Amino acid sequence: MTDRVLNVDSSLWIRRFHPSPNSAVRLVCLPHAGGSASYFFRFSEELHPSVEALSVQYPGRQDRRAEPCLENVEELAEHVVAATEAWWR
Repeated sequence: MTDRVLNVDSSLWIRRFHPSPNSAVRLVCLPHAGGSASYFFRFSEELHPSVEALSVQYPGRQDRRAEPCLENVEELAEHVVAATEAWWR
């Protein structure tokens, strides 16, 4: 990974279908290749209230389909880390 700082709009990257603001655990859910965040809708609905799912929405998928897909996993990981960083503070 690089040392560059990404300015990422987390609302583009993260879907919180069933927010649980007082959750003890936040689970980052990454869809399969070609998948989208909505894959985790039912899953997040079934979680215990102490667990909140943060579902990642990739560029080039679903409501972000007009955006270019990322070209490599390292770049994807950097964006996911930047998008979820606020929840770890």
